[in-house]
Amino acid sequence: AKTVWLCQKRLTQAGAIDGLFNRFDATLRNAGYLPMSGQILDTTLVAAPKQRNTNAEKADLREGRIPEDWQDKPAKLSHKDRHAR
Repeated sequence: AKTVWLCQKRLTQAGAIDGLFNRFDATLRNAGYLPMSGQILDTTLVAAPKQRNTNAEKADLREGRIPEDWQDKPAKLSHKDRHAR
């Protein structure tokens, strides 16, 4: 709570909070959502599953290659973040 309060205070002092929330509202509208004042959004942090890549797979990914045993498994390719570092 203190972190959120401090962030809001600094944005207000910098005169940036209105512009920031106007841009945020515009982004929501462009995505098809209708932001209305007084609504509360619930944010929940969800842990992402950890990738368990072998050392060989890690080496291939560092070199920009797709590991050999992944190439014939499109579902595995769609679940792996090959660009994460």
